[in-house]
Amino acid sequence: MMLIALLAIILPRRSFRIYGFLPRSPRFTLKWSSAFIAVFILPAVFSIGVSAALGVAKPAGLSPLSIILNVIFNMIFIGLVEEAYFRGYVRSRLNEAFERRWRRLIFKAWKVDYRMSLPLTSIIFALIHIVNYWNPIISRWEPAWWMPIHILGAFAFGCLAGALREASDIYVSASLHGGIMTAYTFLSIYTSELTLNISLFISWLIFFYLLAIFFHESENLSGLDLRGRSKNSE
Repeated sequence: MMLIALLAIILPRRSFRIYGFLPRSPRFTLKWSSAFIAVFILPAVFSIGVSAALGVAKPAGLSPLSIILNVIFNMIFIGLVEEAYFRGYVRSRLNEAFERRWRRLIFKAWKVDYRMSLPLTSIIFALIHIVNYWNPIISRWEPAWWMPIHILGAFAFGCLAGALREASDIYVSASLHGGIMTAYTFLSIYTSELTLNISLFISWLIFFYLLAIFFHESENLSGLDLRGRSKNSE
């Protein structure tokens, strides 16, 4: 997916900034990418540590190399690659077909310019997750009762990640995506289902508290150029 996105941008000589690969403010991107990763990783680490201290942690027996590879896989091959393709390439291409813009996403404090491309990309992103249960290439069909919940959750996350992308760049949404998957992976490996749900619930509460602050600060990015300086300052 990453190769397709890059070739589709490079060959026609399109702008990397339009597709979200060049942050308008590296400081802003670094700040919020780190914050969204920490919001999910720190509670997960704490939960795993408490489970280990109480002697209820699962004996996964992962080596340091396996832990590192899991982090790389979730942060890069899931978080960055999927966001670069869906929120970077697909959303940006659909933006060219839809001109009408909306200014608010659900809540009054979530102010961000977006078009019909945001829900459409989220629908595509959600439907892709059906391959977790049905894969015609290998003739696998393993439906589960939670499949509709998973698909709807993927759609909701797609809308949220799309809004982050509209307000900043793909690296912020990729950090959120990768942070969630990394936290979920290690929580499911080392802790019980109850501990996993409590940890993620706390993470989401903190995240949604920070989200209004993120959107408020992102409004100041609209007047910045690639070097993070105000266009009017020159």
